[in-house]
Amino acid sequence: MSLPPYDIIIDFVSEGEVANLIRGYVKMKGKKVRFTGVAYGRLGGQNFSPQFTASARGKIAELIGDFPKFEEDLQLRLVRGDFEARPGKDEHHQHHHLGEGEAGHQQ
Repeated sequence: MSLPPYDIIIDFVSEGEVANLIRGYVKMKGKKVRFTGVAYGRLGGQNFSPQFTASARGKIAELIGDFPKFEEDLQLRLVRGDFEARPGKDEHHQHHHLGEGEAGHQQ
């Protein structure tokens, strides 16, 4: 069974040196489901750990039926950068990539 299409919107990213706290939501079948998470870089690449409340997990399971498959797909899409950043009204989006600003970094 394939997952239905859904959009990922990130509306808050903290500024951390090692990890960033992230808030956002997924939009599927006309419904918004909020999540939080931690994004961090490690040896071997970037990683993202999305967290859902029990209520949000239930809502996703109702909409698509397979929460573990959805959670894996969401994590992969977040790592690939397959999301839209929409900062809140009083915030602005900031991020950096590993290696930027380091001595010897060339583009």
